[in-house]
Parts: sequence; C-alpha cells; structure tokens
Amino acid sequence: MEESLQFLEKINVPYELVEHNAVYTIEEAMAEPALSGRNEIKNLFIQDDKGKRQYLIVMPGLKKLDLKNLAKDLGEKKVRFCSAEKVERMLGVKPGSVSLFCCLNPSSHHVKVVLDEDLLHEKELGFHPVVNTATVFISVDSVRKVLSVLSQDYVIQRL
Repeated sequence: MEESLQFLEKINVPYELVEHNAVYTIEEAMAEPALSGRNEIKNLFIQDDKGKRQYLIVMPGLKKLDLKNLAKDLGEKKVRFCSAEKVERMLGVKPGSVSLFCCLNPSSHHVKVVLDEDLLHEKELGFHPVVNTATVFISVDSVRKVLSVLSQDYVIQRL
C-alpha cells in the first residue's frame, strides 16, 4: 500500500485513502460502511485465448462484461479470466486486490489497460492500493496521469 501512496505523492496526484474491512467482490464493497455512497468499479484481469496478451479491464461495478464482444473489440479470437496463480505472478497481488496500482509492478508493464468510457463521467474512481483493505480515490484525470507516467498502454472504450 505504501508504494502506491508514495507513487501518487511523487507525481503530485491528490488522493483520499479510505481504510475498511477486506472486500473481495463488488457486493461486499457496496455493503462496506466505509465505502457507502461511493461508486464502485471493478478491475478484471483477463488474457487472450493463448495466454500471451493480458488486459486489465476497469469498468463500473454493476455493469456486466460481455467477453465475446470484448474479444472482438480487442482484436482477439477469445478472452478469458487469468488464473489466481497468474494474477499473483504477473501483478504481484492476490485476486480481490487487482487494481490500477498493479501497474506499478514491473512484470505488468506489458498489460494493456481498458477503461470503460462510462467511467469518464465519474467525479472520482476508487482503486485498492494493492491490498483489499483500503481504497484510494482519485480523479479520472489523475487516472490518465498515472497511466501516462507509467507509460502503460491503455484505451478508453465502451464495454
């Protein structure tokens, strides 16, 4: 968590840190009193059908992801969720803690981030700082700044 916060401070991104009970699902996050009234997002780690290309999908928490349409939009034949082992190996976190801050891990620089364009209208977006017992809220412009500073490949599209 400290590395995530230090990174934001280093690049002058204002943030709000909210500590809370561990949450593993959108439903748990929505029920967490410390996060009450906040818009939930989900971060999904998927890969192409051969496991050669990985994507971090960032989208509204209650929105359903159509994997067939996503594969087509990404130019892939098929996409699927990465295994828990692959999540830990490539992002350095356990499932349930996947977020934008996983891009700080050197083994994730090849991961393409896909932001749902519906998120662009939000005042703030909340991401786990690589632990699911806290959420860091930053503006959408700050999300773009983080990705730019990290030189992370990303696209904005409707999911």
